[in-house]
Amino acid sequence: MIFCYGITEKVKNLEFYYRVTEKGLKGATMNAEGHKKKADELWHSIEKLKTEPDENVVAIVELAFGMCHHLVAYGTEKKHSRHIDAHAGVARLLRELDEKEIADAFDMLGSLRQGRFYGGKSDGPTVRKTLELIETIRRWVER
Repeated sequence: MIFCYGITEKVKNLEFYYRVTEKGLKGATMNAEGHKKKADELWHSIEKLKTEPDENVVAIVELAFGMCHHLVAYGTEKKHSRHIDAHAGVARLLRELDEKEIADAFDMLGSLRQGRFYGGKSDGPTVRKTLELIETIRRWVER
């Protein structure tokens, strides 16, 4: 399979790169800066919701998971020139890149997300743990 990155298109102020293979143009993948912008946008929403954490647990955890996915994509692209646009396989990639602490944080967010979104469990301490995991991933990105 031949990959060529470089054909770009601006969509809602985010730059996307199209993958070109021998079978033609494939779906758009977001570049590193696009992931960073999306993470910042999601953080802005989380900040609004965290003023009433007990009423917004599910939304905060769900947004945090998406935000951290974008942060991890940004971080792995900047640090290792690799990233995954889908949620599946992110923790595995992080472990392959010897980023175990971040893989564990991402897995924990996934567990919190499943428990809150699908299982209906929600409480204030969950929001605190979620915010701690966000901070762990943000510090990693900034290193």
